[in-house]
Amino acid sequence: MSPIFGKNNLSSTESVDIIEKIVYEYLKPLGFRKHGRTLHRFVDTDISQVVNFQNGCPSKGVYDILWVNIGIRVPECVERKFSIEKPLKKYYHEYECNIRTRLGSLVDGKDTFYDLKKDPYKIGKDIVERLKKFVIPVFEILNSRDAILKRRIEYTLFDQFNHHLILLEEAMIIGRRGDIVEATRLFNAYYQNALAEYNHDLEKGTKTYLKKGERMIYHNAKTNETETIIATKNGYVTTYCANKGHLTYLEELAQELGITLCTPLT
Repeated sequence: MSPIFGKNNLSSTESVDIIEKIVYEYLKPLGFRKHGRTLHRFVDTDISQVVNFQNGCPSKGVYDILWVNIGIRVPECVERKFSIEKPLKKYYHEYECNIRTRLGSLVDGKDTFYDLKKDPYKIGKDIVERLKKFVIPVFEILNSRDAILKRRIEYTLFDQFNHHLILLEEAMIIGRRGDIVEATRLFNAYYQNALAEYNHDLEKGTKTYLKKGERMIYHNAKTNETETIIATKNGYVTTYCANKGHLTYLEELAQELGITLCTPLT
């Protein structure tokens, strides 16, 4: 059905079908293949590059909007192994990637989305133009492990979910290559940063904003007791809820990988 006054009578599924077809026509010659709502290609043998269409969020009652999710997956960074089992899956979802963003956040600086009640042909063309300008050039740069090691840090907006894990993931890439000495150095650098953050939160606490009368129950890491805070006025309160769970995970992971930590917490 033709759009009338900027809107259409198509279902959201039908609209996304049209949008995806337009985008796939652009991406297919670049090596992408369609798998449901995911457009995927491998580079450097087993690195995934992904464009995904997310039609609302029904579990939260959100319908008739479209997010375009972008991802790059380096197997060892996701699986946390130096030795990766094969064969590869045929494709990977965006949520299985370790470098992730959304097209709206990347281009607009905030989590914008498309209204599926508007013209799907215009939406498809707009997505293609944005992919051409903002996504494919980065995919072409970050298309190998060497490039990811050297240049990932330049693309913060492309890496909004896991930017803080760069040192750890570099350790995984280097370790898969067999350089355990350098992987150990990078792993320890990441661990020391995590340890410093834990110690800071433990000693200085973190600020949490509460409205007057609002209640907060948390585990005090300094006293090892559960505490209840009831705000007497609007403002920030200091809590000592440092969690060493991530440090414990890193210590266990180091043991699995054969990495010696310089100053483990436990």
